[in-house]
Amino acid sequence: MLAVTGGFVTLRQAGSTQRRMKLHLPALLAGLCASALVTSSQTNPKRVETPVRTGVPPRNQPPPIANPILLAPAQAAPQLPPQSIRVQPRSFNMDTTLARLFAGMKSITATGEFELSVTNAAKVEVTTLPLTMHLIEGRVRTELDLTPVPVRIDSVGPFAALRAVGINRVVTLTMSAINLRLTQQLFPDAKAYITLPLPDEDIPAMIRMEKVSLGKDPVNGMEKFMATLTYTNGEKRAARLWQTTAAAPHPAQVQFDVGVSLITIRIRKVESIAEPALATALFQIPTNYFKWTDVGQMLQFHSASQLRNRR
Repeated sequence: MLAVTGGFVTLRQAGSTQRRMKLHLPALLAGLCASALVTSSQTNPKRVETPVRTGVPPRNQPPPIANPILLAPAQAAPQLPPQSIRVQPRSFNMDTTLARLFAGMKSITATGEFELSVTNAAKVEVTTLPLTMHLIEGRVRTELDLTPVPVRIDSVGPFAALRAVGINRVVTLTMSAINLRLTQQLFPDAKAYITLPLPDEDIPAMIRMEKVSLGKDPVNGMEKFMATLTYTNGEKRAARLWQTTAAAPHPAQVQFDVGVSLITIRIRKVESIAEPALATALFQIPTNYFKWTDVGQMLQFHSASQLRNRR
């Protein structure tokens, strides 16, 4: 199941082990994305777990004297039951990752497809959307066209909440300059936007990338690589990368495994942006857009407005 909350899309998979995946909404994107797995530690009822800090003294030193008020001489030290551990990895920002992969190209427009494959109860659900991406000196603009997603009242699939209220496009602006680090998500159909801070880990110039050649792919003849992206916090993410064989090669396809899902970006065309005025306009928010604090709040207001207009 997928829900929209606070600028992220969260995928929840039912089963004995609950899995959650967060995709950064822009990079919903392209994006769109993030991954979080929630796990719980297992305990054996016949085994006594020793606390991490046991208080056992070093060798050749006498044990400390127990406080008689807190611990009676005839009693054993109380054992606390192990606590469940919740792991919440950082959300996956697809926009800034793509910016790192295209770091060798300045001021370009790339068009292609964003594909999200979600495995749920042994069934794979695939959503493919047109994608446009503008990269201009550390700034990233991604545009997703949601019209291929069918509108169904009972649907809980990707982007269903947006399509249900008539939102057919998602535009994301990411700025990673030293004095301006933020992400803005625009919803043209609602004339609305939200602003989120950009973590230091998601600054494209700060992401280190290493590539290992896997040779030519016999299917398409492109050079294939296994890439490893290392973030400033030590986190690593693997990616499968295909590059064109042109004089100035660029990524033609990239795949990421995010939890139980697969994100595939296919680039069909790359063009240079030669007009400075166009480059500036791409990163400006229209003056008639209203600012909201999160996506959920914006969706509620836009849905209510549509109901009033129909009456």
